[in-house]
Amino acid sequence: MYPELIHIGPVSVHSYGVMLALAVLAGILVARREAARHGYDPDGVLEMSVYLIVAGLFGSRLLYVLLEWRHFAGDPLAVLRVWEPGLSYYGAIGAGALAAVWFARRRGWTFPRLGDVLALAVAAGYPIARVGCYLNGCCYGKPATVPWAVAFPFDGVPRHPTQLYSLGFGLLIFGILWWRRRAAVPPGYLMWLYFLLYAGYRFILDFWRVAPPGVGGLTLTQVAALPIMLGAAAALVYLGRRAAP
Repeated sequence: MYPELIHIGPVSVHSYGVMLALAVLAGILVARREAARHGYDPDGVLEMSVYLIVAGLFGSRLLYVLLEWRHFAGDPLAVLRVWEPGLSYYGAIGAGALAAVWFARRRGWTFPRLGDVLALAVAAGYPIARVGCYLNGCCYGKPATVPWAVAFPFDGVPRHPTQLYSLGFGLLIFGILWWRRRAAVPPGYLMWLYFLLYAGYRFILDFWRVAPPGVGGLTLTQVAALPIMLGAAAALVYLGRRAAP
């Protein structure tokens, strides 16, 4: 693994931070392109991205700290080191969605269609961020005997490279959304489709990934994924029926 790309004196450039920055950049580029296609001001989308980045970092760190509070109890200052691994994707999505709704109201934009734009942007950046997870050696999987198992430095035990699984799923999800974006779908369709695909993939992934336990043999992420999948599926059915006439 390569957690540090460059180390010059007291300054370290972490691979996770670099890939996260590239993921954000990819998302902004896709958002500006799609915003222009739907008639939104690309510069307004750029302004919105600042709010979304701040909200996403805050929400992802907050949820991660709440879930892993035992880890931070002995080192409270670690909560502020957001450039280190320790972010919750669900927290980022939740806080970012609230910020996007607020910004859309402020600008007088229709949120469902804006949600489609943001879904494509988030899906574009996600696989890049997972490369950072692999380089850093976090978000690893359970011990495995499969030929492609990877031994991570912290214990040397061959494990499922779940970061690479996430990379593959992320590319597939982005490909599906990119393909569907040209279809005559009602506003909000791509957004709910993304929620359905992402929650479904995370439900599957956690059978191989090391994650906090939940209930009934499922992880916390899997427990959270179930209502998201049901809600997203119901929203897609509703949108499809409303658009049918």
